[in-house]
Order: sequence, then C-alpha cells, then structure tokens
Amino acid sequence: MKGPYERLKYTMQRVWKCPDCQHRERTGGETTTMLCHCQLNKPRAEQRYMKLVRDAVRRVDQKKN
Repeated sequence: MKGPYERLKYTMQRVWKCPDCQHRERTGGETTTMLCHCQLNKPRAEQRYMKLVRDAVRRVDQKKN
C-alpha cells in the first residue's frame, strides 16, 4: 500500500491562453476554468474563457542533503 508521500511527489500544472489577447497564465491542478483580465470589462454574455494549452503532471524535485 502506498502512503501519503506518493501524493506529494507530483504537482499538477495547467497552462491557459486567452483567445483574444494571447495572455498565458499557469495555475495548479485545482483550477478548472479561467477568465482573463481583459474579459472582465465585457458583458457576461460576451465573455470568453481561456483555452487550456497544456495539462501536465510533474515530479517535484526533492534534494536530499
């Protein structure tokens, strides 16, 4: 049985890209949708969400002394 340490060895990273201004932003795995800062001034019906560019799991580097 694997212990809780197995969960701590990996991080989830997502890269989002705005379709209008091409702004990119990195978030953790807990974010499922993203709204760019350029969309906040638009009416709710015209807002466009950011597109998911990359969804990856990365191993955290653990340096031992």
